[in-house]
Amino acid sequence: MKLISLTIVLLSGFAMNLMAVPAAPYLITFAQPDGSTFQAHLKGDENFSWIETQNKQVLIKSNTSGFFEFAIIEEDEDKSLKLVPSGIPVIKRGQSALRSDTGVPNVTREQLGKMWQSKIAAKRNIKLVPAKNSPWPRVLVHQLKRANCIPR
Repeated sequence: MKLISLTIVLLSGFAMNLMAVPAAPYLITFAQPDGSTFQAHLKGDENFSWIETQNKQVLIKSNTSGFFEFAIIEEDEDKSLKLVPSGIPVIKRGQSALRSDTGVPNVTREQLGKMWQSKIAAKRNIKLVPAKNSPWPRVLVHQLKRANCIPR
């Protein structure tokens, strides 16, 4: 009985890894390194997320400058799409309004959906392979046979 309970708990744990928690559904205040602030929505889930302004422009934080910038889409060496900073900060220093004249092409919902689906697919394709000398597969089969869960 303990083995069956343990098996159910383990299988439930693996199933929970495939689900993701959605992002907070309300406006969040973000701060730039120069002290200026802006409000935007966090979208997506723990697999893939992005920041979106009220006028549906996608933002990303630049690792080099530390500023939140308008996002553009690039292909990486694997031909998959990814969001990268454009170099244009979301808000001008000393101003309180978001930029509206960026000249940056908008990221579409279809592009975001493709990126999201590829992240989920990559996460689901992870294969668990036991180590060559690991006793766990033999021990598990032995325990399942003792509990009459599988035929001998």
